[in-house]
Amino acid sequence: MKKGIIYNLNPFNNETNMSSAEYVIKKLLAFILIYVFSAVLGEGVIIGILYGMGYDPLHGIMPAGEISELLLYYGFLVFSLVTLLYCRFVEKKNIKFVGFSGNPIQYLTGALVATILLFIILGIGCLCGSISFCGFNTNVNIKSILLWVLAFGIQGATEEIMCRGFLLNSLKNRISIPLAILISSTAFVFPHLSSLIEADLVYAVVGIVNLYLVSITFSILVLWRSNIWIACGLHSAWNFILYVIMGLSLSGSESVSKGVVLFSVKDTSILNGADYGIEASVITTVVLGMLLFVMVKGWKGRIGKDGIS
Repeated sequence: MKKGIIYNLNPFNNETNMSSAEYVIKKLLAFILIYVFSAVLGEGVIIGILYGMGYDPLHGIMPAGEISELLLYYGFLVFSLVTLLYCRFVEKKNIKFVGFSGNPIQYLTGALVATILLFIILGIGCLCGSISFCGFNTNVNIKSILLWVLAFGIQGATEEIMCRGFLLNSLKNRISIPLAILISSTAFVFPHLSSLIEADLVYAVVGIVNLYLVSITFSILVLWRSNIWIACGLHSAWNFILYVIMGLSLSGSESVSKGVVLFSVKDTSILNGADYGIEASVITTVVLGMLLFVMVKGWKGRIGKDGIS
């Protein structure tokens, strides 16, 4: 007996015998459900922790300094756990399905790529006069640095688990690879839009373009390696280096870190992304665009259902 559309779209069953359109909608519903449930649960966990520490977040009594920021990033762990539990118990998939396979050392390769990309972008910014190198901070808090390493390790991995590990890997076998990348990238971009709303239109447009460029880059890396290690390393290291090591704004959020290698933004310009940061810079657009062009040109015709050969 043919099952109805309501049954097919129910994200709490692992039924796959349906049209491609229904399948895509079902996976998007599952993604939204995971996101909303995790956000609510994560908020509750953080509030509970703050109360346990003697604070009263519901009445604005919060810890000073970077503790509040760190807790928000550690809260991403809830999103990862919910996604993995959904894949395991609803979709009956193991941890390899979301991309935890292959050699974890590839994580360091991704971190190295992030480091190179950021220094290229900032180097060009300095040459253009839109960014200034200010020297080095000799009063570095090692404990704080290590806490931020873990925080961004969790945050970057979480977004890769959800958008690439779960959504992209779910879609790639039912629809074309380019469409699967576009849909999963849109799911990645959408939560970031809230920080772009307050930006001027030109910075918002450039920021959205850059989000798509970096998301497509992550997606190709995941398909190429058939795991998420490189993407996780690149994503986490990019955020950590930009926000903590360089002390610059990350996706519109002003850094609470004093930085290690110090840079400053000169005036406001499309070359430095103004208050949003270099992720809304056309320099970033050009660098990411060139990287993506090289990747696509080098791997053209090599993308298959099981990845890029």
